[in-house]
Amino acid sequence: MNGKKANWSFLITILCYIGVIISIGLFFPFIADSIFLSNLVCEIVVAVPIFLFVLVSKEKCLSFLGFHKIKISSVLMTVLFTFLSVPVLTLFNLISQIWVENEVAAMMESQQTRFGALFVSVGIIAPVFEEITCRGAFYHSYKRAGSAFKAMLLSALIFALVHMNFNQAAYAFVMGIWAVLLVEVTGSLWASIIYHGLINGSQAVLMYLALQTDADAASQAVSITTDSLMIMIGGYIILAAVTLPLAWAALVWIGGNEGRSEVLRQIWNGRKEKKDKMVTVPLVLGLILCISMMTGILMSAVYKILFMLLR
Repeated sequence: MNGKKANWSFLITILCYIGVIISIGLFFPFIADSIFLSNLVCEIVVAVPIFLFVLVSKEKCLSFLGFHKIKISSVLMTVLFTFLSVPVLTLFNLISQIWVENEVAAMMESQQTRFGALFVSVGIIAPVFEEITCRGAFYHSYKRAGSAFKAMLLSALIFALVHMNFNQAAYAFVMGIWAVLLVEVTGSLWASIIYHGLINGSQAVLMYLALQTDADAASQAVSITTDSLMIMIGGYIILAAVTLPLAWAALVWIGGNEGRSEVLRQIWNGRKEKKDKMVTVPLVLGLILCISMMTGILMSAVYKILFMLLR
């Protein structure tokens, strides 16, 4: 599958996503009230179009998506890398909260979900579906069209925007870059699935434990003061400055362990390589729709039209 097909798939995905969100809000409120059900439906909607495009393109799915073997030692180092990368992700999360609220905390505050359902939803279902879609299909499609560097940035941008809010998009973009680098140094999509699962799963555990200790923990996370936020940002800048070089060293080690020690240098050196057009009209339209959804412009207009029609 090439980049042009991936762009069409992205546009169709966003259109389907908008349609499903509107339908759930109007006709299926029980789904909207459940983190597990709403997340499952959204993940399916995001994955199905690109999966159909892969099948129509007659790709060997497992090979194209990158499901290859990975050494146990590399898996263990991926776990270490994951926790070394958390301070950087947290830093971007905190910086985004200068302008927008913590979406995960707001979701936990507004919805009560059993821990098992929450963990399966965000710690297993989301990582598998999103990695297959973004690092599997989108990244490999864009990589065929141009440089791995540009494909990495573009797939990370899509991964960020499909979260449909500015808070998660801020750290999801960075997370998308880390995930691609893991795929490249291991040669396997399993590495990014493990990485994504550990990030989401640990988030779910920590939030659940915080709520068990203090029922108002989610509310406090949402309503954090500016002074406290700035202190936390300063602390995480220092922590990230320490852990970021260590995380990079872990990546380099994994590449050497998997016999792919030159891949990081190749990604950087080949950043200007161009094979085919990566940015096309469907991609631009999809990005505009995403940003419109995130700012509320599109949904506000749609609900006004629906209100007039149903009045």
